[in-house]
Amino acid sequence: MQDPRYEVCKPSEDGSEYVTLSVYFREKTMRQSSNTSGTILFGQPLLISVPKHKLTVDHLYSVVLEQISRYVKLPLVEEYSTPCSDKGTCNGSNGVVEGDIEEMEHQDGGQEGKEKLVEVDPCHSEGCMQIEPARDLQPCKKQHFTFSLVNSSGTSEINSIVEGKILKVNAFSALAIDWDSDTRRLLFDEQEAQAFEKHGSMLQPQKKKAVVALRDCIELFTTMETLGEHDPWYCPNCKKHQQATKKFDLWSLPRILVVHLKRFSYSRYWRDKLDTVVEFPIRGLNMSEFVCDPRAGSYVYDLIAVSNHYGAMGVGHYTAYAKNKVNGNWYYFDDSSVSLASEDQIVTKAAYVLFYQRRNSEEHTAPSPPQEECDGMDTN
Repeated sequence: MQDPRYEVCKPSEDGSEYVTLSVYFREKTMRQSSNTSGTILFGQPLLISVPKHKLTVDHLYSVVLEQISRYVKLPLVEEYSTPCSDKGTCNGSNGVVEGDIEEMEHQDGGQEGKEKLVEVDPCHSEGCMQIEPARDLQPCKKQHFTFSLVNSSGTSEINSIVEGKILKVNAFSALAIDWDSDTRRLLFDEQEAQAFEKHGSMLQPQKKKAVVALRDCIELFTTMETLGEHDPWYCPNCKKHQQATKKFDLWSLPRILVVHLKRFSYSRYWRDKLDTVVEFPIRGLNMSEFVCDPRAGSYVYDLIAVSNHYGAMGVGHYTAYAKNKVNGNWYYFDDSSVSLASEDQIVTKAAYVLFYQRRNSEEHTAPSPPQEECDGMDTN
């Protein structure tokens, strides 16, 4: 899973209330199978901060255009379409269209050439209103992309944009700028868009991720814990919730010991997967000191299998390592694929459930514990 990264812009400090929006790049496409239009994401998203009272298409276009000017190379000569009112009625174009060549031919003619272009060039802009030419109307600059209000992943449109009015957005709103294929190919510099300046902190040696020993996890599992103020215990005697302590003890252990590593962290507001490497022994896991029964014998275990989980909360893929008890070799299982494995491949951050077998073949006989024996154990 890749971490999302955004190119950000620091807003001006003028006391205005700012709105921060995610901006996605999308290319308009045509689905050949159904002959319908669609969009595909490309490039690196942006984060822009805009004053709340300036959330209009015209201002957003200026802000976005300024931020992407490093890798979007605009024509040296401004392109114009059919005259628009002062408030602006154009929301983008289909890129380089007929009439551009004609305008280039008139560029040496100054304003006269532009006036001729206005008279004969129809409006090619998407959503551009057809307005009868008038002396008090000025040609509007051609916009190279259009806007859409989309969901937080940039894949679905959630609201329409009304020209000249303040956009209504919420905490889940995002913005998409839609390009047609020709304009993207002519103006968008893919290589420059991926370039970045390496900050000095990236040259510093990275701290190694913490490694936890399985023994430490088991010690924590059997350590007395004080319940927090948000997790009180209900006392059946005083009939009130009280702050209390709890402790788990192991009376006896089974021949096959299953250790479930808690790979998922839960809080009131967030859930996440833990990728901490837990070092566990392939041979000689001694659990004798954790067993409370004073008459218990030796509890020494050897690893026989590991279940791995790759992915995140709610999604992922499972694989496994298992030892063949006949030839003593380790094998890696990935769906229908089985391959020979070595012991140094087994301990990874993907390890999720560990399976151990007690060394002595005879079942350990112990007095019945106060409560029903459990064949599994969860550790932090």
